[in-house]
Amino acid sequence: MEGYVVRALIALLLAVFLFVRARATTEQPHRRRAFILAAAALLAFVAYNGTLAAGGTVGPLQVGLAIAGMALFVGSIVSLLFSWRYGELRGEREQLAAAVREYREQHAKHDE
Repeated sequence: MEGYVVRALIALLLAVFLFVRARATTEQPHRRRAFILAAAALLAFVAYNGTLAAGGTVGPLQVGLAIAGMALFVGSIVSLLFSWRYGELRGEREQLAAAVREYREQHAKHDE
C-alpha cells in the first residue's frame, strides 16, 4: 500500500510542475495544452493510486481512471506534436543553437 502512496505523491508533484509550466507558456497554445493534458493525466494517475492505497480493489472506477489517464496522455503527445509542427518550439531551438555556437567559439579559442 505504501508504494501506491509514493507513486501518487510523485505524480502529484509532477502534475504541479507541469501546471506551472503550462501557465508560463501563454504565447504557445498547443504547447500549453500539452502541459495541461499531461498534468491532468498525472492527476488521473494520482486518483488511481489513491483509490488503491485506500484499500480499493481494481474495479470499474480504477479502469475508468486508467483509461482516462491514458487518453489524456495521448492527447498531450498529439498536442506537443502540433506545437512542434506549427513552430512553437522554434525559440528553444534557436536558444540551443546559439548556446552550441558559443560553446564552439569558446573551445576554438582555447584550442589555438
